[in-house]
Amino acid sequence: MKRPVAVAVGMAACTGPASDTGTVVDTARTDTDGAAVVRPPLTQPAAAVDVDPDPHVLETTLTAAPAAVLVGDATVDGYAYNGQVPGPTLRAEVGDLLVVHLVNDLDVPTTIHWHGAGAPYPMDGVPWQRSPVMPGGEQTYTFRVEHAGTFWYHPHFDTQHQVDLGLYGVLVVTDPDEPAYDHDLVLVLDAWGEALAEGEDADDHPHGLEGTALTWTVNGAVDPVLTLPAGDTARLRWVDASNTGYVALQGDGLTLLAGDQGVVTAPRDGEPVVLAPGDRAEHALGVAADLDVLASPFSLHGGATWGAPWRVLTVAAEGEGAPSLPAWSVPVTPPSPDPGTTTVTYTLQGDPHTGQWRINHEAFPDVTIAEVPEGERVVVEVRNLSPTHHPFHGHGHAFEVLAIDGTAPPIKTVEDTIDVPVRGIVRLAYTATRPGDWMQHCHILPHADGGMMTVLRVTPPPEPP
Repeated sequence: MKRPVAVAVGMAACTGPASDTGTVVDTARTDTDGAAVVRPPLTQPAAAVDVDPDPHVLETTLTAAPAAVLVGDATVDGYAYNGQVPGPTLRAEVGDLLVVHLVNDLDVPTTIHWHGAGAPYPMDGVPWQRSPVMPGGEQTYTFRVEHAGTFWYHPHFDTQHQVDLGLYGVLVVTDPDEPAYDHDLVLVLDAWGEALAEGEDADDHPHGLEGTALTWTVNGAVDPVLTLPAGDTARLRWVDASNTGYVALQGDGLTLLAGDQGVVTAPRDGEPVVLAPGDRAEHALGVAADLDVLASPFSLHGGATWGAPWRVLTVAAEGEGAPSLPAWSVPVTPPSPDPGTTTVTYTLQGDPHTGQWRINHEAFPDVTIAEVPEGERVVVEVRNLSPTHHPFHGHGHAFEVLAIDGTAPPIKTVEDTIDVPVRGIVRLAYTATRPGDWMQHCHILPHADGGMMTVLRVTPPPEPP
């Protein structure tokens, strides 16, 4: 392995003053000796460097390499894109062309998967579509971003290990017709277990293992402070990049704007938002006073569990001002009716004690490939017969949620990652428009690596004679 480069997580400072040591003192809290608690400022991942002068082309290079990564007060031997964790934030507008050159300075193969962004089949980043990028090699991913939302990128080769070590970043696609906010911020959540507190390498720590995470970070910082001018507005883009950790976010003044696949048809105030591994959500916030964003205990072994909420971060209002949030004019759309028929059924099975996980009694790669013709309306039923939750993620096609345990959502809900509760059943629908062999899997990455993956093949129409 090449010599790791020492980097800090979250490379570019966000707004707000800090002390000379780069920390914020929270005088409202004291430790056991009565001293003020010192908290870090929230930082933003540095933006990707765009080398193409065309405003509608984002061309950049991501170099995957070993790195000594600072997480909270601990250093772990991990991986990083361009020497930072999270990796560079890619920002584009709907319709822009994305050109990303992946350089592999690791001593193992790797790829990039564009989670939720709708990359075409050859660019999806799973090894059977294109060979993985070998050590010392390069590969270019090129595709046009077609819809707005908060997406993220990560490897899909030895996924559990490489994501766990820090290979992930955010892709933000904006729609110029959407309202503008004073601050558009990326907040990447990650869960770290006991071994981090003991100073062990990232290779060995249980990254939020089975819902028992001890420490959550935001852009690598533990319990940070985000300082914004009072009267300003902010769009908060959350990504749960943890391998196994769920987080239930809540905070007074937060309005839910969007989920995995862009804006919801009815913004919602105040209700907790549960993010499973791979999930995203967006909140709008008008900065009027200090706000603690809290998380409630949530276990993949059954959902909401006992324990007091803990603080994820504080938004500190600087000065005085009365914010006015932009108005959204998104029409409320009812959910599509469930046709009652099923095209494909996936039954999730497994045992957390053995680490063996299955879909329809099969462990990847020894799976039966379901086939659907291009243009068909597909209804997928996912049944969970295992004792844990599973965030089901489908490559290639976003899906509308028809029902969870027989109940339709109150509004039309389009996702690419949906949590399937213990003994739960979800029904999903989409039109198969993209030929290819698309991966379907649990986004609890140890479950996926333990066999809970399969493939759905969308077949093009036959060639005319």
